[in-house]
Amino acid sequence: MKARIVIALTSVATLLWMADTASAQCAMCVTALEQNGGELAAGFNRGILFMLAMPYLVFTAIGASWYRKRRQRLSLETLAAAK
Repeated sequence: MKARIVIALTSVATLLWMADTASAQCAMCVTALEQNGGELAAGFNRGILFMLAMPYLVFTAIGASWYRKRRQRLSLETLAAAK
């Protein structure tokens, strides 16, 4: 259990440490966005990170739902077997 927590915290720390690297774009995008101002570039970066995060959030929600339902089913089976 403790190993899972350490792995999760290490993963989160690594992702936070690499946040600047994740907001980089190709050279053509950087040039086009720098000409139009910093606010547009910042919005573009947030949009990229948003689209990157969505599949992970969807699969996490599906996995959490599956795990919760499985735990409920197992606890009901355990209670039924105990009677």
